[in-house]
Amino acid sequence: MQHTRTSNAWSVQAEVTINAPLARVWSVLVDLERYSEWNTFVPSMQSSFQVGSLLTMGVRMRKGIEVKSVETITAIEPHHLLAWKTRSPEWFLQGERFQIVTELDAHTTQYRTQEAFSGIFAPVIKILFGKDLQRGFSAVAHGLKERAESDAS
Repeated sequence: MQHTRTSNAWSVQAEVTINAPLARVWSVLVDLERYSEWNTFVPSMQSSFQVGSLLTMGVRMRKGIEVKSVETITAIEPHHLLAWKTRSPEWFLQGERFQIVTELDAHTTQYRTQEAFSGIFAPVIKILFGKDLQRGFSAVAHGLKERAESDAS
């Protein structure tokens, strides 16, 4: 008898068009020391930004619920891609976050972010924090847009 596995994968995503050059958008995205100035969802982030290194984030899921998340950097392509994944066993919870910036023209950049979750704990995360994660990803996209388009960056 063959066992059929039910898919419990799901994802969160957001995207925005930013009226700023790619280089400015990228510089805001990788300036971890200033995240608290524009990123209401992940106001603190520490990493050496080397593939294989750790990334420690302070995440505000919702009022009164802040979590510390430690992930592993999986990809860095300057002026294009940042990615990291969860550090738990894949069967339990696997999540990989991608942040992609694409130049549309000399003064316009598209920012896209997505994280796909799978594993036996993924449905629990969706129930507990799915709406918070979606709200947070949208807040990051719009915060990045505001910051990159402002004179403060």
